Amino acid sequence: MKWENVITKFLTAAVSLFALFVLYQMFIWEPKPDPDQWIDKKLFVQNMSALPYNGIDLSQEQGYVDWQSVSMDRLIDFVYLKATEGSTHIDSRYMANVTAAYNYGFLIGSYHRFTSDSSVEQQFFNFNKHVDHSAQRLLPMVELDDESIRGWSMAQMQDSLALFAWLVNDFYGSLPIIKTTQHFFESRLSPRFEDYPLFIVDQSESQPKLNAEHFYIWRRIEQGTIPGIIYDVSLDSFTFGTTLRDLFL
Repeated sequence: MKWENVITKFLTAAVSLFALFVLYQMFIWEPKPDPDQWIDKKLFVQNMSALPYNGIDLSQEQGYVDWQSVSMDRLIDFVYLKATEGSTHIDSRYMANVTAAYNYGFLIGSYHRFTSDSSVEQQFFNFNKHVDHSAQRLLPMVELDDESIRGWSMAQMQDSLALFAWLVNDFYGSLPIIKTTQHFFESRLSPRFEDYPLFIVDQSESQPKLNAEHFYIWRRIEQGTIPGIIYDVSLDSFTFGTTLRDLFL
């Protein structure tokens, strides 16, 4: 009789535990997101011929960024964040982005949009004052195009850019990466700046052909999708032979 009572109690307990497990699975337990599933989903919805990529560049135009979600993307090796523009503008999301991205372990670089509406010295001061130097692991970057340097002659633009690059090199010990279009580089910067690090922003499914010794980065997708970033973001790739080591300060 005692054994029958023990067996009955054991079976009752086992059935109860099984019922609790089923209820837990149905109503309580939620699986943790798998980073690989995030990536698989992203790869599915994007243009497959334009992948993989190695990094992203963004500014306040992307709005609030959930960097914890972004950190699930294992394809991102580097992040470039807009810091400043001209002599007075500071990107409204820069400090929040650089702090959060650094805390989640991203390798970060900052960039300045170069304009013709103020002196080179004032622009460098604006950039250098607001960059979070403690978080910088990558070469500084300077962005320019026809719109940003409107009103300057080619000589004015080239001399001004060379001075800005000299100031960057004097402070950071490295020349800045020049971020621009292929047309602007070939028509306005070449051959004087062919030895500078270069980032070509034209969207292309294959690496652009360029006569530049340190052509490091090119943009694969203009309007990419990354979990954690609400708005479209640029997806960037290394050129053949380029590694993260080439971008290190």
